[in-house]
Amino acid sequence: MTLSPSPAPSASGPRRPGRSGNSPAMDRGAWHRKASRPVQWWMLALIVVVLTHQWIPQSRWLMVHMVTLGLITTSIMVWGQHFAEALLKTRLGEESRPWQVRRILLLSAGVLVTILGMLPSWPWVVVLGALMVSAALVWYAISLGSQVRAALAPRFEFTVKAYIAAACLIPVGATLGAVMAFSPGEPWQGRLLLAHQLVNILGFVGVTVTGTLLTLWPTVLRTRIDLPAAKRAAHGLLGMLVSVLGATAGALLGSALLGCAFLIVYLGSFAWVAITLVKLGLNSARQERKVPLPLFPILSITSGVAWFALAVVGLLAMWWRSADEHLGTALVAADLQQLTVPFVAGFLLQVLFGAMSYLLPVTMRGGPRSTTAAHAAMSRFAVLRVVTYNLALALLVLAGFAGTGASALFSALSLGTTDIASFGSLSRVALSVLAFLVLLSFPVLLVIAIRASIRHRRTDLPMPSGPGAGPGTSLPVGPPAGAAARSAPTAAAPAAATGVTGTSGATGGPAARDRPAMRPGGMDRRALTSVLLGLGTVLGVTALGSALDRAQGSLPPDAGFGGHDPGAGPVAPTGRTTTIAVSMAGMRFHPDVLEVPAGDSLVIELRNDDPHDVHDLVLASGVSSGRLQPGAGTTVEAGVISHDLEGWCSIVGHRAMGMVLSLVATGADGTAAGTAPATGAGGVEELARVPLDLQAEPGNGHQVRDARLPAASGPDQRVRFEITDEAAEIAPGVVMDAMTYNGTVMGPILRSELGARLTVELFNAGAMGHSLDLHAGRVAPDEVMATIPPGDSLEYPITTDHAGIWLYHCATMPMSVHLAAGMAGALIVPPAGLAAVDREYVLVQSEHYLVPAGAPGSEATMHAGAHPVSPAKIAAERPDATVFNGHANQYVHSPLEARVGERVRLWVLAAGPSRGISFHVVGGVFDTVFKEGEYLLRPENENGGGAQALDLAAAQGGFVELVFDEPGTYTAVNHSFVDLERGARALIRVSR
Repeated sequence: MTLSPSPAPSASGPRRPGRSGNSPAMDRGAWHRKASRPVQWWMLALIVVVLTHQWIPQSRWLMVHMVTLGLITTSIMVWGQHFAEALLKTRLGEESRPWQVRRILLLSAGVLVTILGMLPSWPWVVVLGALMVSAALVWYAISLGSQVRAALAPRFEFTVKAYIAAACLIPVGATLGAVMAFSPGEPWQGRLLLAHQLVNILGFVGVTVTGTLLTLWPTVLRTRIDLPAAKRAAHGLLGMLVSVLGATAGALLGSALLGCAFLIVYLGSFAWVAITLVKLGLNSARQERKVPLPLFPILSITSGVAWFALAVVGLLAMWWRSADEHLGTALVAADLQQLTVPFVAGFLLQVLFGAMSYLLPVTMRGGPRSTTAAHAAMSRFAVLRVVTYNLALALLVLAGFAGTGASALFSALSLGTTDIASFGSLSRVALSVLAFLVLLSFPVLLVIAIRASIRHRRTDLPMPSGPGAGPGTSLPVGPPAGAAARSAPTAAAPAAATGVTGTSGATGGPAARDRPAMRPGGMDRRALTSVLLGLGTVLGVTALGSALDRAQGSLPPDAGFGGHDPGAGPVAPTGRTTTIAVSMAGMRFHPDVLEVPAGDSLVIELRNDDPHDVHDLVLASGVSSGRLQPGAGTTVEAGVISHDLEGWCSIVGHRAMGMVLSLVATGADGTAAGTAPATGAGGVEELARVPLDLQAEPGNGHQVRDARLPAASGPDQRVRFEITDEAAEIAPGVVMDAMTYNGTVMGPILRSELGARLTVELFNAGAMGHSLDLHAGRVAPDEVMATIPPGDSLEYPITTDHAGIWLYHCATMPMSVHLAAGMAGALIVPPAGLAAVDREYVLVQSEHYLVPAGAPGSEATMHAGAHPVSPAKIAAERPDATVFNGHANQYVHSPLEARVGERVRLWVLAAGPSRGISFHVVGGVFDTVFKEGEYLLRPENENGGGAQALDLAAAQGGFVELVFDEPGTYTAVNHSFVDLERGARALIRVSR
């Protein structure tokens, strides 16, 4: 896979079918080397990205797709061809090898194009990459199909047919991914994401890997599988394929019931195959052999399959839990990030490395002695590596889940030495580095295996003989002809005890004729020592990480269950449990002070009784309820309470609105603990400015807003507003976690006429409750301005009876947070008799307050690389950016246009949430000023007066007119220069 050895010189003997008379024996090895080069490139690129991911945008997406598309899909194409020829007993002509390599290169190029399109958000480039990937996999499927048809007596063709069917799923998954690149909005973005994951992971990868294991697993175990049993087990592959299609339909339809039903069928089909694999393992365990089994492939593949089953069960539980929630499919698609590590690191990488550690020595073509030595080298420290890696993964995965079950299992796996509350960011980094180092051992051991293979070439082991060595009714499954086939003994090979570590013989070259039977007892002691060493390594790294977390201030000094170490301090656990019911409604916890006897375990029966808003509860100890939809409830186990503790709602702005909760440990002498620190783990203050580079051009993904006034809409207008959560750029390179109307910071510019009817259809596809307030309407706010929960909609009709530029915005508390997050816009109603002008533009000013990276709250971002809105900065009136039409300098690099002598009208609105504007055009004089429904200045007034600025408080608006006498570049600014320097600036380019 990674480093490919040079093949051994050709052994004497008859040529194989399909090989031309003058073809060298190394041609197949040369094909493996060339075909595996893209996998080597992806492996090296992945290592680079892992080491530099904190400086790469969308690094999580990038790493996942480098593994799934780069490593896994390319490896599947290489080894799918290898197994197809072995199982069908065919060998393609050497002239076909270059075309196979071109197919793999096409796949890698398609993956690269997809990545290059996704990172800067170029959807059409993503479409091109998806087409290239799909073309490569369809080409691969057609090639395998032709080989099946040409096979004379294919007995294991069901595996190859599974490859073909699974490959045909990739165009479906690629299409779903390409559509997502256009950001279709909720609920479709979530539905497409979930369907994309189902098709690619459970479909393409899951079916391919399961089909391969039906034939690879008995080869690794050096046992036999009956053909009828293999064919019966293969029925499960068909069930998995059908289930994936059904679950995908459930995802696209937003039906949790349909999706979960097919997931249950998928698990049953997988279990049907797994039963056969388990039986093969038991048969192998009963056999005796003198040449030890390669241990690492067995342990790694077994661990990977276990992670796959657990991850599918986790997906089923998440999807079922979302059945009654608004936008349930979108929510489960977001929650699936918690399963990224189990699927990618637990399942995909372990199965890939396990399979490669067995297959690569086989393809080195050095003879049985060489292959055995290479297998032994690849299995060095097998138990230690597998235990360390899987225990580290398990702790990392459990740390991402809330709840008593996860906490209890975390403590059990760590032998009670730590708990989730003590597992801070540095602990996660330390454990991730440990797991990464275990993965890096694979290429290192591969180099050692190549050297061992070369050292033992051309020295064959005597083939086993005995009753089981001859032909029979059961079928040995193994690699294709040649040295690869000779390297795997038959099931009846002379015995040695099973479970032997693969380290013996790594350098000395085991020989079957003089190796004594291995003693299981000695092996068990070595395995136990490796298990204990792996456990100690993980616990030691975790303890070191926790100590660093405390030293850096990223954990409370007495972090633990309930925010303390149960065994420390003057308060001893009482063994009693206090249960308190808490309701959430109206931006408050009811009750908001919980008195708990010190030493008692606290259980909070939490319920969201707010009719519109999503809420949660986060305790300073790290315990969290997760987000609760209106009407939902859960049980939060806070652990033993030894001192006062603070809790709050983490939904943006809710804590600032006073949604906090206090736990009072009665009878304790400790002071209040768990208050939010002023700085984060990186030592960054929340009120620190986010730096802006206002000389830089907007990012490639930013589309400049058209500032022209929309055309008249007629007497009856209907518009649709869809509320979504977006990662939106508000200044060059600065991205905000935005709440938007129709996907943009600052919603659409609307235009109506005096006396016209305007109806807004509002649909909430966001993650929390939202609303709409149209300042131009005279309506009772009770219904039309009500907060609607995710998934709900309402109609908001008004009559535009008064002229002006009117603000509209979200009226859900805290309004300042929702406005600062982008939920504001302008409705323009021109006054009666307004004269026509040559140019008419609209500039809406808004200010934005961001949490700096590394400050408290920065980890709450909904989108990778985006800054959440900072309620603390809003309260302190310390904006990071003040912008026109949603972006700090879009009209500096794309100026507004005018000509000398033209009359230009500029509509201006101060959307806030808090700051006004003194609007001025450098080099121009206003001869017309209209503010808040009345003219303050008209052309050719009797006083000969002009205006230099239009002063507007927050939520006020108007327009100015001017004529440019000379060509040049003029600057429209907020003459409150501190806001100008934060981005409230636009250029007007005047030509002749």
